[in-house]
Amino acid sequence: MKKKILIVEDDLTLFQVYFELFSAKGIDVVSAKTGQEAMVLIESEKPDLIILDIMLPGGMNGFDVLEKVEADPRTRRIPVIVLTNLDSEEHVAKVIGAKKYLVKANTTTTEVVSVAMESLV
Repeated sequence: MKKKILIVEDDLTLFQVYFELFSAKGIDVVSAKTGQEAMVLIESEKPDLIILDIMLPGGMNGFDVLEKVEADPRTRRIPVIVLTNLDSEEHVAKVIGAKKYLVKANTTTTEVVSVAMESLV
């Protein structure tokens, strides 16, 4: 069965790069630009992995999404990789339940894909 990743990212260019990289590996990719969209897709798409930005438009940030995922017994087993430019929030994200915390400026797209693929196994 094909694996599915939800990428929650409001930067369309960055999303497109990840879409192409994961698609090339045979992974289905769905996207959300806001926290609210992410919650709807988590429920409907049942992703195997979530790559989550913290800074999102629309009032619901990545921490809000992470807290809701972790609080729901139906979704708490989905690994969440936080991918953000906030380099000071790693402790908070891990306490809430993030499996990995990657800072965009310090991590190549190839490294992100590699970490994600390890988390999908």
